[in-house]
Amino acid sequence: MPLLPLRTPRLRLREFRLEDAPDIMRLNAEPSTRRGLPSHVYRDIDEATQAMGFLIACVASPGDPRRGPYVLAVEHGQTRELLGHVGGSPLDGEVEVSYAIAEAWRGHGYGTEALACFCERLSAAFGLSSLIAVTALENARSRRLLERAGFVHACDETMAFQGTQRDVSRYRWRSPNLNDARV
Repeated sequence: MPLLPLRTPRLRLREFRLEDAPDIMRLNAEPSTRRGLPSHVYRDIDEATQAMGFLIACVASPGDPRRGPYVLAVEHGQTRELLGHVGGSPLDGEVEVSYAIAEAWRGHGYGTEALACFCERLSAAFGLSSLIAVTALENARSRRLLERAGFVHACDETMAFQGTQRDVSRYRWRSPNLNDARV
């Protein structure tokens, strides 16, 4: 994606750095992350550092969310504190977006702001007319965040999600600048 970092009025979305591993460990230790995103929970700092290295490499090559993960750090625009992450990766021939914001920073609109910015830039950079998001059916906060970021509920289904068969809600975001013939 050209022109990193991305900026919003309050945030900066940038490539991860290996030095982010301790902050990611703190985010992943939070109860909501352990419960809702167990695939993002690392055993120790070495595993977190390896994960950061993998994500850094994926942004560089293939550098395309249709072919591999494209995940950016979300940091506070003024303090540069790491608040979480936002990313896109291939799912069922489409690009699925995901996000996580540290519990202490929730409720201030940072997740919505980061996701909306990321979707607009991802769409423009890669010519994607729509994106999808999948969240646990019972995760009402995530569902509301998706709707605030411009996603529309598409369906509820059961699928492999975070390592188990789960009831999920699938959402779709459509680029206001690109047309899409798919439903």
